[in-house]
Amino acid sequence: METVNNTHNEFELDDLRQQMAAIKEKVDQQGHLNEKLVKEAIQSKMKGVHRTLFKLSLVALLCIPCYIAMKYIYNFSWPFVIVTILMLIGFVLADYLINRLDVSHMGDDLVATARKLAQMKKNRSLSQKIGIVVTIPWLAWFCYESFMHRAITYGTADTWGYVITCFVCGIIGAIIGIRIFRKMQRANDEMIDQINELSGK
Repeated sequence: METVNNTHNEFELDDLRQQMAAIKEKVDQQGHLNEKLVKEAIQSKMKGVHRTLFKLSLVALLCIPCYIAMKYIYNFSWPFVIVTILMLIGFVLADYLINRLDVSHMGDDLVATARKLAQMKKNRSLSQKIGIVVTIPWLAWFCYESFMHRAITYGTADTWGYVITCFVCGIIGAIIGIRIFRKMQRANDEMIDQINELSGK
């Protein structure tokens, strides 16, 4: 009788081990699936950030010949045109250096990816602050260059309206830039949150 009971207990233990093994395998598979989904999500978001930056960089680079043309059409000074070109190139290079991540390998090491994303967010914030500091005097310089040309060509009365229009356009451009900046920072936060949620932080 005791032998039968022992045999029965062994069967129960073996059955319990099999159930535990099946549960563990299911949990592991679920963990791998979640990790894969997070990896795909952060890769998709980062591709969106790169597409946005590519478009902005393309616009900035296309502005370079426009400012060279403005030198001859509106008689802007060479120092202003050269500084403007250097600013545009600097902004493009800064965006490239800050956001250069191999998207295809993002998520291979989630901890390292989260660290890079946090540093990217910090660097982008610093770049934004520098950009504002540089752009404000540039906008004043642009208004001055425009005022001087229009005042000589059309007179002072007409020039003030033109300068105010340029200033308003500059403010609108700044608002658009801030919205894009916040969108990219929000994408960074979402990617970091997804990684932290998966790792249980």
